[in-house]
Amino acid sequence: MAGFFNIKVTRKLIFIFAAISILLVGISVASLLYLNQTINRMSDSLYDDVFENSELILSADRDLYQAAIALHSAMSSNLTEAERDQFIQEFKDNNQQAEERVSLASSDIKSINKPFSDLKQANILTKLENELHSFETSLVLWKSTGSKLIAERMQIGWDPASYHAVNLNIQLNEVRSHLDQSEDLINTYALQVTNGFQDKKSALFALYSLVFFILLLVIIYLGRKIIWLKNEMLEEQTLYQLIGETMSDFIILTDPNGLILYSSPSHSSILGYVPKKGDPLSNYIREPEIAWAKLKSVVQGTPRISELRMRGSEGQWVWLETKVSPVRGSNTFPAQFMLVSREITQRKQYEERLHKLAFYDHLTAIPNRAHFKMYMENLINQPEERRKNIALALLDCDRFKQLNDTLGHLAGDEFLQLLSRELLQTVKGVGQAFRIGGDEFAVVLHRFTSPEMLDEMLQRLLKLFNKSWSIDNGSSFHTSASIGVALFPEHGSSINELLRAADLAMYLSKDRGGNEANLYYELLDVGLSNQTIGKP
Repeated sequence: MAGFFNIKVTRKLIFIFAAISILLVGISVASLLYLNQTINRMSDSLYDDVFENSELILSADRDLYQAAIALHSAMSSNLTEAERDQFIQEFKDNNQQAEERVSLASSDIKSINKPFSDLKQANILTKLENELHSFETSLVLWKSTGSKLIAERMQIGWDPASYHAVNLNIQLNEVRSHLDQSEDLINTYALQVTNGFQDKKSALFALYSLVFFILLLVIIYLGRKIIWLKNEMLEEQTLYQLIGETMSDFIILTDPNGLILYSSPSHSSILGYVPKKGDPLSNYIREPEIAWAKLKSVVQGTPRISELRMRGSEGQWVWLETKVSPVRGSNTFPAQFMLVSREITQRKQYEERLHKLAFYDHLTAIPNRAHFKMYMENLINQPEERRKNIALALLDCDRFKQLNDTLGHLAGDEFLQLLSRELLQTVKGVGQAFRIGGDEFAVVLHRFTSPEMLDEMLQRLLKLFNKSWSIDNGSSFHTSASIGVALFPEHGSSINELLRAADLAMYLSKDRGGNEANLYYELLDVGLSNQTIGKP
């Protein structure tokens, strides 16, 4: 009877424990769903009320800047009638676009739905509406002043000395100051909305923590009762059955600190040994980014698949695809992590070959055009606080065609290989070199802090090209380089714009006889089209 009674008590405790666990899970799910809904509302509110309108205001500011450039350009006395008309039209178009953007932002702000609104936020929105209204008034005055100057410019006998850019810039800065104030108000509004959300989230987590703590105390009490009735030997046998001694996969079980509790014998087939029990798992893993503390933190209760390398007995590194899963704690083992792996060395080698074929030039083994595009996109898209100075230099080898015609294409290929190796060494530590076609190379410089340092780098590149090269067949070849340089973002905000600017500057170097480097400047486009290139 006593045994039967113990069985009934055990079943009842297990039932109660399961019911409370389900209740806890239900509360957790409900809390997380509510928090998720709150986050979504916050995200939608910030996007609709803040970020979208902030982008409109920033774009309007850029439009005003472009309009000012067009107006200054239109007032130049060295313009053809067509060029003047083009600048005047750009002035009008940019002003109109700025006005439309601000009008749209003002309309959006007036219709803001404020799920976390309070008196402070309402005051900020009122100030923001007033600031945008002041901008519209200032814009009308700015446009009127610009139109008046244009009308005077088009009159016969107009005196260029009558045009004063300083007064015009002061008026422009006044218009743009309203946009700057609007941007600051939008940022303040976003901060207050975020703080409101944080307060609500803190209250939610406080309530959830209280309920969780009460339920945890009950679970601990019932858990101790159940653990006292369990058969520890049966649990240990079940654990080793889960591991599966005879499985062909490579299995490792660790404790919460990454110390190995068990390693399957199958490791010896690929590593030549079995990792020792008690050793840190990090002793066998090569990748420092997969340190055990980080690998454990990213699992967060759900399995995770990672690719890592383990050292073999002969010093070789074996690639493994590893699934890391948390294992429920018990009396014998408080908590564990199980790693189930399979070898993928051949697949990784194949992926590496594909990568080299896709991103490296087959002749010179240096990065190719596709690699160049990816490299530039990564630099341009860096956050503004981490963005560095970027200079794109296009290098074209002078008289390379003469080398191919006189010594043959094999000699030309050998020269390109020699040049590529030295070019990589020359720019090492300051940038990256790419072969983008034929005898044309691109060098991306992004580790300079002053124009003088950039000029020193360009002189090193010119010096590299300007010498005699010895080919294996005993022939020698003297060459030089024509270099064109474009700066980001001064000369372009995209890869195509920078390439075009650098290409124009390179052709200027060629037209001047080669063996020089030129920086792109705005009048270069006009100069090349008129075949009268000259620096201002």
